[in-house]
Amino acid sequence: MATYFDLCRVQGLCSCNRSCPLSQLYFCRHCYDVRCGNCVSHEVDSHYCPNCLENMTSAEAKMRKHRCGNCFDCPSCGHTLSTRGTLALAPATGAGSAGSTSGDSPLTAQKTYYLFCGFCRWTTRESGIPDQKSPGGWNETSNPHADRIETLITEYRHLAAKEKTERERTKYKKRTYILSLVRSVLLLFLALIFNLPRTFHVQRFTLLFLFPLQEKFPVLTPRFRRRYSNWGSYGRETNSGPEIKISAAEAQSITESFNVDELVNKPFAFEMATSALQRHMAPALQPTETRNLEPRHKALAVKRSLRCKKCEHTLSKADFNPSYTKFRINLSAVCHVPDLHFALPPSALADPADSTDRNRVTPLPLPTLGFNSVPASSELRVKGFSMGKASNVVLIVSNPAHRVTTVRLRQLTAEEESVKLAEFFAKNGNVFGSGNTYSTVKLDLPVCGIRLAAKSDASEYNDLMTTESTNEFKDDDPKVIAYRQGHKVGINTGLTMLTSGGVLRAAVVMTFDYLNTTTAAASSVLSAEQRAATMSAVLAASGIKEVGDDPIVSAIGKGMEEEGDKRDVDLLFLLDFGTC
Repeated sequence: MATYFDLCRVQGLCSCNRSCPLSQLYFCRHCYDVRCGNCVSHEVDSHYCPNCLENMTSAEAKMRKHRCGNCFDCPSCGHTLSTRGTLALAPATGAGSAGSTSGDSPLTAQKTYYLFCGFCRWTTRESGIPDQKSPGGWNETSNPHADRIETLITEYRHLAAKEKTERERTKYKKRTYILSLVRSVLLLFLALIFNLPRTFHVQRFTLLFLFPLQEKFPVLTPRFRRRYSNWGSYGRETNSGPEIKISAAEAQSITESFNVDELVNKPFAFEMATSALQRHMAPALQPTETRNLEPRHKALAVKRSLRCKKCEHTLSKADFNPSYTKFRINLSAVCHVPDLHFALPPSALADPADSTDRNRVTPLPLPTLGFNSVPASSELRVKGFSMGKASNVVLIVSNPAHRVTTVRLRQLTAEEESVKLAEFFAKNGNVFGSGNTYSTVKLDLPVCGIRLAAKSDASEYNDLMTTESTNEFKDDDPKVIAYRQGHKVGINTGLTMLTSGGVLRAAVVMTFDYLNTTTAAASSVLSAEQRAATMSAVLAASGIKEVGDDPIVSAIGKGMEEEGDKRDVDLLFLLDFGTC
């Protein structure tokens, strides 16, 4: 079955002809189209520390070099360091003269702090860093190349300003050749009209002819020509700026000789040498021994908002508070577009050639999902499919909206695939070969539209609740509808292979009716609809009242139809059923 742990089985095609899972797509309710991570513009809203959740502005984050001043990462393993306190004996203050004469100074217990890693057990004491009297204020070793880096940044900044000035100077350069070109064209034009030879008489006639024109059209006056020749350069400096020289690096002379005997005869301590990852985590110092490791400040995280590049409307905007996980604006496709999955019968799943994974004791780690990262889909071997014989496959469609939605499914023909998937094949030609056809199977999809029940909060937590006991979907054809469970519906689909063997793929267009409501009306109506749908679902499950006869839901549905803009939206899905 295509689930969220196997995202590559069913992918949607965005507006830039890039296939992505539905969980990584966004739906623009102004363009009525889906967008991927490449179709949106990313804007940084705020910077915060992921450990202490300290929020700061962009200017403050830039001044701190995008690092938190209170939290540290372990230089050995990269995990967050924790502060631990301990008691240490220190000489008492104010007993200097008495203690110095007797030789015995009184000691008092003082609390000191050090950094400790709970994962690899590394402490600051291993690097010889003394304990601090306060939890903060850890000294950081300065970069030995800080002055050189600052000098280069300043020089290249001056060089960039000079290059910008040069581009502006060449852009507004005087164009005197235009006047001579206009005069030549005018002389030729007059010679052709009056059929005169190209002699001095033509020039004299032109001058006599231009005098009345100059009074009527001031564009030909010398005043305009002088003004035109100075266009763009008025008030601008046209002289080249001073030459900028980048100071060259100076190699340091090696004064001490290299001791070969110490390198050859001294045994190498592997446990004292740092790894390449540990050196790369501290690029300024690059310690070669573990005793030189120092805690590094934790990098800041950002909260960003996504904006549609076509209509420039916001698609996703998180809350400003770092501790909040809610979104102010969330137009993810999984919240607005019906989700499509498929389920294969157990008899169609082939046994793996190697049964070592079945006897595995240690479970495999789950993949880490990033913004543009999709875990690689494992190879799915199927059996029981043959050419000319239809096999049953169940397509599962779930409704994310809190209203009844109508969905129609249709498979693309070979001619439509060659047109709509031309750019997709150009980008992924090495994966699908040189052909311009994606589908290798034929799906027997229902012609009529399928109504999906509204999503309710009760159905999310009750897997046993179904909509079969209601009269709302009593006209379902059992040959088409396999089952209904809450806002999900299973559709019986016949799968017929078009080629012998290979990957079983199909391109399906899903058309659903989307109701776009205004922001103010949508929040009030949608919240009321959620409460009414939840109460109706609970009453239907208990057998007190049927959802189809609830006047509250019908009244709210009519109100939403009046408030919103309803239209049909098409979305192309690429299905991969496995390898036969």
